[in-house]
Amino acid sequence: MTAPLSAEETAARLRRALTDHTQGRLAEAEAGYRGILAQHPDQPDALGLLALILADGPDAAEGEAVLLRHLALRPRNAASLQALGRLRARQGDEAAAAEAFARAAEERPDLAPIHNDLGVSLHRLGRRTEALAALDRAIALDPAYHAPVGNRGMVLLDEGRFGEAVDALVGALAANDPSTEDVRVSLISSLVRAAARAGRLAEAEACVRANIAAGHADNPTLEQFARLLDRLGRAPDALALRNGMARRAGVQRRGPPRAARDTLVLLGAVGAGHTPTRYLVDPESFSTLSVSLLTPGEADGPLGTVDPAELASAGAVFSTLADIHRDWGQLAAAEAFCADLGKPVINPPRSILKTGRDGAQALFAGVPGLVVPPVTPLTPGDLAAFPLKAPILVRPAGDHGGESLVRLDSEADREAYLAQAPAERLLAVPFHDFRSPDGAWRKYRLIFVDRQVFPFHLAIGEHWLLHYWRAEMARSPWKLAEEERFLDDWRGVFGPVAAAAADEAARRLDLDYGGVDCAMTANGELLLFEANATVLLHLDDPATAVAKHRHVPPIREAFTRLVHARAGG
Repeated sequence: MTAPLSAEETAARLRRALTDHTQGRLAEAEAGYRGILAQHPDQPDALGLLALILADGPDAAEGEAVLLRHLALRPRNAASLQALGRLRARQGDEAAAAEAFARAAEERPDLAPIHNDLGVSLHRLGRRTEALAALDRAIALDPAYHAPVGNRGMVLLDEGRFGEAVDALVGALAANDPSTEDVRVSLISSLVRAAARAGRLAEAEACVRANIAAGHADNPTLEQFARLLDRLGRAPDALALRNGMARRAGVQRRGPPRAARDTLVLLGAVGAGHTPTRYLVDPESFSTLSVSLLTPGEADGPLGTVDPAELASAGAVFSTLADIHRDWGQLAAAEAFCADLGKPVINPPRSILKTGRDGAQALFAGVPGLVVPPVTPLTPGDLAAFPLKAPILVRPAGDHGGESLVRLDSEADREAYLAQAPAERLLAVPFHDFRSPDGAWRKYRLIFVDRQVFPFHLAIGEHWLLHYWRAEMARSPWKLAEEERFLDDWRGVFGPVAAAAADEAARRLDLDYGGVDCAMTANGELLLFEANATVLLHLDDPATAVAKHRHVPPIREAFTRLVHARAGG
């Protein structure tokens, strides 16, 4: 039997493991800590340092177990509390994360990274005033640490303090601090949004160009730059940038080689609006071959250097082109591409042609229980002369997420909007007050897979500009409870008239994958907001949203069955 390590031997091993740890040799450090714990299971230093390694590793369960063991021995250890907070954040439990970070900050109020982590979690919880206080504390403690500067900018953006947000985000991005690397693209995205609202797009362009020149020329950064160019009204420059990205990307392969029925071409197009596929296409079921068509008129279009033979191993094509309002001719090019490839097609490009917002009244005409407000295409000149007898909503054609959606209640509102030089292609719709009797606003999302209806979420908020993330659903148990009732029995919540209207909408939309956002009127009808294939499906909600974790996976499973049926046929 091996003699237990003496105190001196334990200390020496711990020093060697710690040296490995600080110099980045994590496998050696982990082995050293485990060797000590094999003989002294509760050695607190080895346990705590091993916990720091495991908390960032692939085995979340073991990392959590070791962290909790260490905190049982050292409940006030700031490093383990911070690691626990980061683990809880990755698990989606932001309330528990914020609690752990707050406890860590109490123990080590002098450590800026702890206050930064606390600020991020508070922001995610919608507690923006507290988040700013935590981030300000981090900046005061270490002015050279730029992560909290950028995070502060993102909070200010959500607060509507756009000029201050631009200042913070430009400062964080200009510093080229390694602490901002993991969130650089998010910072740039936030900068573009804030600069657009603050009228400082030229300043944002200079900042993004400097980042690219400094070596950050990855595709996500370039895509954000292209979005910035779009906002600057330089669509040809944006398209040229995206065409270059598509040429360099070629065919992007994800997953191991699989049989044809388990291999899917994801077809996109430069400048198009797409169906989000990150969660929808299950990586455990499919390998994917992603290709993006160049814009029509390119000399090497539509495929650039891509050889169609590279796509021969796929059993089907999922055409992700999803927005008729962002069509530069790609839908016709995609239709021709699919015909030439000769594979079964999910969401054929021609099926998207009828899904424009301004075509919804004709598409759904006469559906009992479905209210479809008229959508009018306008130029800024048309808007200047548009009769403004009641509030209207205006957005750029192809805009999603409410980012550029405005409500015009008066002539002053219209003049202010037109003074901002809006996009040349606008869509206007009468504003409908869809508040519920309790004063809250409710927006429902339904997903359609092969013309069948699946409930996805219910957002309940205090403002007409309602999106799930804006509604801070995770902070309100009563909202989550109501959403759970909707997910468990959406037909019962809607009632027979509205439920039948949803079924008919799925039939008339006639997509393999699509969906609607809608509200309920006072008399039990559905008020349609949009119906198309751009609808986002995800499961990024925390584990505490148990109803989502019951109801969302079956939607992906239904899509998987659909693809297998098409590819197998």
